[in-house]
Amino acid sequence: MSSLTLHPFRLTACLLAISLSLAACGGGDGSSASLENSNSNSNGSSNAVGSGGSNAGSGSSSVNNPAEIVPAAKEETPSVTPTPMQVLVPAYFNPAPGWDVMTSSAKAHPDVKITAILNPQNGKFTNVNVALTNAIASFKLAGRNVVGYVSTNYAKRSLAEVKANIDNYLLHYPEVSGFFLDEMEAKGKQLDFYSDVANYIRDKGLNLQIIGNPGTLPVEAYTSVSDTLVTFEGKEVDYRSFNPATLHNWVYDKPSTIQAALVHNADNCKLMQQALTMAALPRTHTSVVYVTELEFDYSTGIGNPWKSLSKYWTQLLDSVDAINKQQPLPAC
Repeated sequence: MSSLTLHPFRLTACLLAISLSLAACGGGDGSSASLENSNSNSNGSSNAVGSGGSNAGSGSSSVNNPAEIVPAAKEETPSVTPTPMQVLVPAYFNPAPGWDVMTSSAKAHPDVKITAILNPQNGKFTNVNVALTNAIASFKLAGRNVVGYVSTNYAKRSLAEVKANIDNYLLHYPEVSGFFLDEMEAKGKQLDFYSDVANYIRDKGLNLQIIGNPGTLPVEAYTSVSDTLVTFEGKEVDYRSFNPATLHNWVYDKPSTIQAALVHNADNCKLMQQALTMAALPRTHTSVVYVTELEFDYSTGIGNPWKSLSKYWTQLLDSVDAINKQQPLPAC
């Protein structure tokens, strides 16, 4: 067997995986208090980032034995040096307390890149929410990015409607620095549709970021229309077996920012840290992440994992910062 040389970021991830596997989890989430959930969202935000295209299975949402968390799997050596981990937040909640907490925690973690997905009225708004505008301005003053949520409904939504949605953001929320294209078809059958949308965004000449969400590993061609692709959206228990090496080796020739993972049903802080460690492994090659304990059941359509920030939000940022700086994970 040939020797494997790991980038320090990946070596740290491997060491963290080993330490987590040996540690006693206890099923607790530490001292982090649960963030207050807002009442019904006055912005009419949607129930989930992607209503389809998930990697979710039927496994249970809670496993307290960390020895089960990291499965044996084929390791790959990415040809591109991984970039520091960053956070992508489906911020589908009211300005207070959610956006205010994001801003204050961003200031407390200056080295962690955070991008928030703006989603007023499921992206289909007709006027400006002043409170949300003020919250966005504060978040951006803290040096963070905001992208606008646009549903594509697997290319079933008309191009005219999608383009009008994009223009509406630029008119009412000009602070956005890109777009989150939700419900993206993954097999390449609608590549022309998404190429048209991407060209429309790029022709704005504003260096706008494009994040596509098929919610699963798509064909490589979609990397031409997105800067980042959400290649996993689903339960934490299913993320443990996520392995692009089986069918999608192309990811290892791309920057690790090509992949994002939106992980829910991670019941406690230990499982959140395990998901982050999983993302940083060479085989996973993922630098854009978000993890929450909030739940969604794909079989029933019940739940909303993006209705508020996770209860361990601050610990998530602490953990990302530690991974990037090759330091031990903070205690849960």
